[in-house]
Formats: sequence, structure tokens, C-alpha cells
Amino acid sequence: MSAGYQQTRTVEVQQRSSSVATQQTTVSSVPSHPSTTGKTVRAMYDYMAADSDEVSFKDGDVIVNVQSIDEGWMYGTVQRTGKTGMLPANYVEAI
Repeated sequence: MSAGYQQTRTVEVQQRSSSVATQQTTVSSVPSHPSTTGKTVRAMYDYMAADSDEVSFKDGDVIVNVQSIDEGWMYGTVQRTGKTGMLPANYVEAI
């Protein structure tokens, strides 16, 4: 193996390592879920999760540690099941 190739290869590996470290830092700096304090709401309707990051619940379920994500979605834990995820804001009411 020539010295020129060895040097080029080392630089490529260093650049890739730097890129991976930057990506890992970015991902790890994002909290895995919102704070454990928040509002408590009650489900007004049944809801079946449409995606893996959502939670299913039934009419009357209490959902705790609720945080607003944006205008139409919240994030919380269904007390009955212990499952945590996103839920539609228009299916619940504050209690």
C-alpha cells in the first residue's frame, strides 16, 4: 500500500468519524420525551393509534403528563394502559 493512499484513507476515515459523532450528538441532545409533568385530560371518544408513535385509548380514559406538541396533537400517558405517545387534541378534554 502506498503512503499516499494510506494518508488519503486516514483522512476519509477521520471525516466519517467526525460526521458520525456530529450526528450522534445531534440525536442525543433531543429529549426522548417531554417532561413528566403536565396536564391531565380525559378521552371523549375512542381512538385507535394510526402510527407507532401514537397511543390508543377509550372514551373515559384518563391521560396524564400531557404536553402540547402543536395545535392538533398532544403527547401523554394513558393511565389505564401505561402507554405513552402522541394523541389528537380534539379527542380529549381538560379535567
